Amino acid sequence: MGKFIVISKGTEMLRIPPERLVYISADGNYSDVHTLDGRPQMVSYQLGQLEDMISDQLGDEGSSFIRLGRGYIVNMEYVHLIDISQKRLVLSDCECFYQELEPSREVLVKLKAYLDATYSDD
Repeated sequence: MGKFIVISKGTEMLRIPPERLVYISADGNYSDVHTLDGRPQMVSYQLGQLEDMISDQLGDEGSSFIRLGRGYIVNMEYVHLIDISQKRLVLSDCECFYQELEPSREVLVKLKAYLDATYSDD
């Protein structure tokens, strides 16, 4: 059996295979967890707490999840398009999942630079 990200609090538990977690968005003191099935699940954790959980539970395998400013944690495997001029980030599996996000321009500049550096090393 593979690894899972387990988000548990009170009487609820959410268990997700890391490869099915596309992104997490901030919603005040809560967060919305978005998976490939397209149905977001609200959890009572802030992004920083979820970022720590992912790191603790997945170790080095959690490196594909990156924090984008105050609003998002994104699975880098699903970054499909970065359009800095339109302040647009598209996450897609190139099959059935497609989601547009609107992070800040600064976040997109840093994300693009990070990915450019990552892929230029290959």
